[in-house]
Amino acid sequence: MGNCCSQKSVKGNGSPQPPHQVDFKIKPDNIPTTEVTKLESFPSGTGGLGDVWKCSWSRPQVGTFKVAVKSVRVPQADDTELVNRTSKRIRREAYVWITLEHENILTFNGVVDGFGPLPALVSPWMENGSLDSYLKKGCVPSKTDKLRMLRQMAAGLKYLHDNEVVHGDLTCTNVLLSADGKLHLADFGLSVILSESQNSTFNSCHQGNVRWMAPEMLALPEQGGVVVPTKAADIYSYGCIMLQLFCGRAPYLWLTQAYHIITARVSGTEPFRQFTDIEDVHKEYSLKCISVRSGDRPVASAIAKFLGAE
Repeated sequence: MGNCCSQKSVKGNGSPQPPHQVDFKIKPDNIPTTEVTKLESFPSGTGGLGDVWKCSWSRPQVGTFKVAVKSVRVPQADDTELVNRTSKRIRREAYVWITLEHENILTFNGVVDGFGPLPALVSPWMENGSLDSYLKKGCVPSKTDKLRMLRQMAAGLKYLHDNEVVHGDLTCTNVLLSADGKLHLADFGLSVILSESQNSTFNSCHQGNVRWMAPEMLALPEQGGVVVPTKAADIYSYGCIMLQLFCGRAPYLWLTQAYHIITARVSGTEPFRQFTDIEDVHKEYSLKCISVRSGDRPVASAIAKFLGAE
């Protein structure tokens, strides 16, 4: 992430491309383009779906806040069919996100034009970044903090599942920390895209998410079918994060390439080789969450109850 003080501010309405009208199922708040300013010349994060920009949002009579603006990338903006297909994707994502409200789910502030041909999604900026980057900095949470973090993630996941929303891409990179250390689940992208897409989950596998992905999500479907994310797959991902927090090691830490991780997972190689600094009760429960048999995994409400008793 660049230093915003050394970068020249650029207005969010700098794009010459005309906005594409999206027929939102539920109309989100439309934030005036003039209120949003880029704080850096380059995106703070780039993924397969688009870019995340660090911006400031100046609201009259309210104040100025840092926000994250997620722009969905359209490689060929003049390709009407592609833009329309991407428009449906962002419509579905906004629809799912706008209906969610929980202290451990990233807030959806609205949409803003000027970041490409489609409206960009706006959410609060999380000062402490992702849980993955937090741990990579060498931060070692106390046992109390680890349990607090796991309770917050479990509460957010329980809320999603209670509302029949499958996250579909739960990883340490999609759990964000606010300035006060509270955890927020973010980016429901994979489950959203697969609901609209005819492509295999394999197309969405990369080094950033495959480490935490359930084995049934990595098995190639027969005859080109689609692997649909499930609540049980979310639980597997949660179990991996649980073990990573307790043991301080990411799943398949010794592997660097996504296809090596996929091969190891499909062949039955376990994602963790060492279990240190973890009590037996937590180890046993975590291993239950990452069982290769999806039916043996607990549900989110059971995890929240287990951690609540700790």
